[in-house]
Parts: sequence; structure tokens; C-alpha cells
Amino acid sequence: MTVIHLAFKAAVALCGLLGVVQASAPAPASPSSAVLDGLRGHLATFTPVSGETSLLAVARQEALDWTAFQNLFTTQVTGAAYLDWRGHTATTTASVFTTLRAATYAAGARTLLVVNREWCSAGSCQTRTAFGWLEPGGLEVVKDTTVIPLLRDVDFYPGSVPACLKGVTLSVTYVPARTGGTLSAMAVAPRAAQQACAKAGITPEAVTRPLNLNWTPGVGKFRKAW
Repeated sequence: MTVIHLAFKAAVALCGLLGVVQASAPAPASPSSAVLDGLRGHLATFTPVSGETSLLAVARQEALDWTAFQNLFTTQVTGAAYLDWRGHTATTTASVFTTLRAATYAAGARTLLVVNREWCSAGSCQTRTAFGWLEPGGLEVVKDTTVIPLLRDVDFYPGSVPACLKGVTLSVTYVPARTGGTLSAMAVAPRAAQQACAKAGITPEAVTRPLNLNWTPGVGKFRKAW
């Protein structure tokens, strides 16, 4: 057998081996449907707050189905356990931009869904967060206090409290993280306090800090990370 024949047979064998490797290699992982199924369950039980103009409120008002709801968001990033969708709509008085974030957190056989929605118009934003366990029969909505540790207003201030925020009770919104099984707790000042701070040249976001919460699968709760 000539050298050429030997080289040809070796090349064929190598190609065959590569073919086997390529055929047996796993296909790229597709995003888990858990976060999408959870969001779909959330939408089915969703009730907007008074005066809400987010895309979720629009979907509820127009009785849109799941496909039509998804089409409202022009930018969609969906991962294995996290999604970040953004869209825009125009009302009779203003344009409204909606950011929708959702993530799942596994705890043994159970999975917690966290959904944060923010809608902004004319430089003013509002935000809400919902929590629920994904159960075989659907989404079991729960209060944040069942999975979130006690957070005090003082925890959000790394320094002194400005006059416009003294005596003000802060609200809290929770933003899911893309990775790492964490959650960011962010302080939200009431509208009146925001206006008072604006007159003093202060933004509440500049004098408060986000607090990181770590997911603890063994107990199915978030814990303080500081």
C-alpha cells in the first residue's frame, strides 16, 4: 500500500471520528421554560395598581393573550432562569417605557418566581415586585415578608440622612439579578419626598444604597449579604 493510500485512509478515519464527535455533541442549551411559564402564570393573576400604565396593565386592559403580550416588548433577553424585557407604548398624554425583569430561584422541589416591573413616563418611574411559588396547579402568590428578611430604613443609608428624607418611610422594590441567585433591594422614596429632595438638589438614589440579598435554597428564603 502506497504512502498516498495510507494518508487517504487516515484522513477518512479522522473525518469519521470527527463526524461521530460532532453527531454526539449536545445541542446548545435552550432557555428553561420555568421563568416563561412563571411569567405566564403571573400575567394570568395580575392586577394593576390604580392608574398604572405599564405594558402589563395594557395587556390586562386589552385582554391580550400570551403571544400578543410578548409582542409588546421590542427588546427581549431571556436566559435559563432570568429574563429582561423592555417595551414602549404611547398614551393620550405621554409615552410610557416598561422594563420587566423576572427570575426563578430553586429550593429543592420548589421554585420561587420574582417579577419586577417598572414603568416610566415624563421622567417619573414607578416600580412593583411580586413573589410566587411555581406549583403544579399554577402560581401561588406570596407576600415579600415570607421570603425576605426584615429590612429597616436605616439599612439603606450609608451616611447621614438628608433633611428631605428625615422621618420619611421608604418603600422597597426588589430587582432580580441576572446570575448568582441574588436579589437587589432598592429603596424608593414617596413622591412628595422625591419632590422635596429635588428642590434641595438631592436625588434619593444618590444618598441610599441597594442591598444585596442571597438566596438560600435550604430554607427557601433570601438572607442579608452584609
